[in-house]
Amino acid sequence: MPLDHNDRASRTIELAISRLPAIEPARRRGVLLVNPGGPGGSGLEIPEYIAQLLSGYPRVVEEFDLVGFDPRFVGRSSPVTCGLTGDDIAISRWPGAGGFPAEVAQARMVAQRCGTHAGWAIPYATTADAARDMDLIRTALGEPKISYLGYSYGTTLGRVYAALFPHRVDRFVLDSNTDPLKDGREADRAFGPEFERMLGLFTSAAARNDARYGLGSDAREVRRAVDRLVAQAETGLLQVGTKSLTAAELRAIVFRLLYAENRFDLLGRFLGILHNGLPLPANLAFLLNLGRSDSPPPAPADNAVAAYFLVECADTKWPTSVARYRIEHAMDSRAYPFFGPATANITPCAFWPDIERRHQPSVAGSRVPLLLINSTGDPATPYRGALTTRRMMPNSRLITVPASHHSVLGEYPNACVEAAATGYLLSGQLPARDLLCVAEPSATRLADSPQQRLGAVKLT
Repeated sequence: MPLDHNDRASRTIELAISRLPAIEPARRRGVLLVNPGGPGGSGLEIPEYIAQLLSGYPRVVEEFDLVGFDPRFVGRSSPVTCGLTGDDIAISRWPGAGGFPAEVAQARMVAQRCGTHAGWAIPYATTADAARDMDLIRTALGEPKISYLGYSYGTTLGRVYAALFPHRVDRFVLDSNTDPLKDGREADRAFGPEFERMLGLFTSAAARNDARYGLGSDAREVRRAVDRLVAQAETGLLQVGTKSLTAAELRAIVFRLLYAENRFDLLGRFLGILHNGLPLPANLAFLLNLGRSDSPPPAPADNAVAAYFLVECADTKWPTSVARYRIEHAMDSRAYPFFGPATANITPCAFWPDIERRHQPSVAGSRVPLLLINSTGDPATPYRGALTTRRMMPNSRLITVPASHHSVLGEYPNACVEAAATGYLLSGQLPARDLLCVAEPSATRLADSPQQRLGAVKLT
């Protein structure tokens, strides 16, 4: 791919793609590109996962080539690094002993290192650049149009593609929609109240199941147990086998497991084991990996975090006033004590190298028909993002699920959602009207082996 789409003769970068061919070539309908979210998320392995998620609807796999890709600067696609190591590899940071002044210094350091190590990529890391890459994937595959399934940040990428290349859009499904009218700072601060709400839902659920988790029979008692575990981790005394779990790692694990209400049982079991000083079973050991954001080889360890910052800091203009961050951080820390200190923290984007920001294409008034899916209580991409997109794109349709779950299709078992989405992919016909798909009892249960998906859509 050209590094600079405005100068096709410029330096080139590599883009890694994967393809799971249609099982029935005679009935092949084209390609279905998939993106798991991010920014910074690898998508090479997603086609096989989507095939498993939609195994109850085999015609999708039979009639589409499923195509995954690592977006530019991610994974195997000319990966970037900011030269970060150890505890510096983090996106949302809970302030440490040095308080907010130390966080300012940390954010400035990360921005400087990104400028030093990834300055060559910084001007070309926008979502619009990634969308243009998608269209060159379409060209390389010889397709007149593409279909697409995007989760979380993948909905941003899908909208931008639809704005840039409306005549190339075939069947687009956007699940767990970001808000096209909110900038990066607004989206970050929305995490505080949303995940505080999810923590409240969890403590109530855990209190109703004290016999299973042993965290307390009252929601306030459960919350105190969680806070005590964090305090214990801050002293370095929270031991899990041979590992000393840090407070940042514990908070990050809780954060990841609060993305969806059908992870509450897993979270309750994990915290109950820690609270009662029990050994962590082998089948739950994978949870310890959720506390870090290291990228697997061959990419640099900080690749996912570096790519995240490059896109986030390029797509929108961020505040540069340290005083403003200090005030907002103090406000959200008081109002949302578990997650506000991290999600309202100052970001490296406040000190980002100056770049020429191009106009971000908008879908406002677009006549392109898309299928939108969202849960009403999604904590990472709140429901209002789907409502806003629906208003901006009047020919789209919205499937609403009354639940608190990030990522719905295939991840929150629901026959209504799955039938509507796969029916659209196969026929090209949107539902006649918006749909309300009520939650199913089975959706509240977590699968016995959830580690396959946990963390795949992880950097929204």
